[in-house]
Amino acid sequence: MAEAIYVYHSTNDFLLNLTVDEKIKEFKVDPFNIIKYDLLENTSDDILEDLQTVSFFAEQKVIIVRNIQELEKEEDYVIKNWVSYLEKPNPDVILILPMPELLKESTPIGGALFKYAYIEKVKDMDKKDYPEFIKNMFKKYGYQITDDAVESLLERTNLDFNLINQEAEKLMLFAYDTKEITERAVLLLVSRNLEENIFELTNALLSKNQAKTIEIFYDLVARNEDPLRILNNIVGKVRELMHAKLLLEKGYRQDQIAEHFHIKSGRAFYLVKNAQSINFQSLENHLKKLSKLDYDIKSGKIDKKLGLELYLLGA
Repeated sequence: MAEAIYVYHSTNDFLLNLTVDEKIKEFKVDPFNIIKYDLLENTSDDILEDLQTVSFFAEQKVIIVRNIQELEKEEDYVIKNWVSYLEKPNPDVILILPMPELLKESTPIGGALFKYAYIEKVKDMDKKDYPEFIKNMFKKYGYQITDDAVESLLERTNLDFNLINQEAEKLMLFAYDTKEITERAVLLLVSRNLEENIFELTNALLSKNQAKTIEIFYDLVARNEDPLRILNNIVGKVRELMHAKLLLEKGYRQDQIAEHFHIKSGRAFYLVKNAQSINFQSLENHLKKLSKLDYDIKSGKIDKKLGLELYLLGA
């Protein structure tokens, strides 16, 4: 009975949760009758018992169950009980199953879901749609956000919806009186993640933009990032660029490089662009000098912060 069981799947956890929340609103069920379970924390017997229990306080109740794939580790009789329920679900209960990916149809639970559940893939959002989505997200709470603030927020969160959602709470609290979020607020409250900072620092270093390089380095140090960790991450980015250059020489396309490094297409675009703009010898020279600096720091010849700062100033 498709109306009683809903399966939503996506690797984007934020959009998955958002879709589930929007679906629940459609049923107009009292929050008291919305029950959430996780098979990593709750027993399947308890969940199944609740699914089969008549709702005493309302016509319907909604039960959300996460990590349904854990059922496949259960004994056969437990799996059979669940399959039986999926075949004839309780009409008083709306069962919603959010999952990162669908179970295989060849498995008992997967096969039952394909046969008896409404299944929908939650589409990931195109990058060009992010700004409008961010604006609408703030608008829903009575806030406005400027275009440059949206751009900075997306850049600093690396398009991570969960992180955007967390930072949005801080920004709205900060702009509680004016209800307007500016770029200044984003720059003040939202920190760049380490990977994004190292990516920009490495780009600035290789393009000989000394002012930008030192600015990012000082910002990282002010946030108590270990200079040795910064150095190791720079080495990683240099190696990544060298690897990308070799792949390009072998005829790899941008999409193939994205798949090879397990990165998004936007990130792959800049990786390819940067790899094409610098020669291999220059990358090798940086790698040798950074390796020597790493040795000097670990052998106590130079302080890690001073050593890295001098290197960045002289590069």
